[in-house]
Amino acid sequence: MKKMFLLLLIAIIAYVVFVLINGDSNTNVSQSIVVINQPQTNEPINEEDNRIFKPPLKGASERVTKKEFGILITPATSPIQPERFQGYHTGTDFEIFPEELNQGVIVQAVCTGNLIKKNEVNGYGGVAVQACKFNEEPITVVYGHLKLSSINVGPGEEIGSGEIIGSLGADKSVETGGERKHLHLGIHKGSKVNLLGYVGSEPELSSWVDPCLYVCYDN
Repeated sequence: MKKMFLLLLIAIIAYVVFVLINGDSNTNVSQSIVVINQPQTNEPINEEDNRIFKPPLKGASERVTKKEFGILITPATSPIQPERFQGYHTGTDFEIFPEELNQGVIVQAVCTGNLIKKNEVNGYGGVAVQACKFNEEPITVVYGHLKLSSINVGPGEEIGSGEIIGSLGADKSVETGGERKHLHLGIHKGSKVNLLGYVGSEPELSSWVDPCLYVCYDN
């Protein structure tokens, strides 16, 4: 009887040990699968490498503080006073930082494409217009309030994404069309140059692209 009891006890102990070992093994397999499926934290993916557009200014995410794309501007409600324009804003304004008021501020091309226009335009001062493609469709990019003499590339010459296109004009001077020192960036669909900074109705904004969908991040 004692012998049978001892054998039964040994069998129970062996079963418990077997269950415990297999339980630990299953747990380890499950954990290893989780580890394999997780991204390697020591090798972060550089998402910027896959971006078509690049920011026009350093610290771009902190500069959009006054006039965003699509905002309705009136002389009474504008964040800029006094205001001489009215309508729905077709681009995005990138402001300068206080210490940049009397410093040179470099503007970089947001995409790769040929320069198709550089001129002085009423309300903008110096303007550069670049022809690019997005999703295989043509777009034109307007860089407003530039110092015209700083645009060293001529019409027909290619500018690469992230390359210098010029610098901002001096505050409230002919270089900025009398406006504050800032960059107006507009992206218009199609190959036709459109320099309008404002449109009269919200549906008309469908001809433009919101720049902050693509360039309002930091390098």
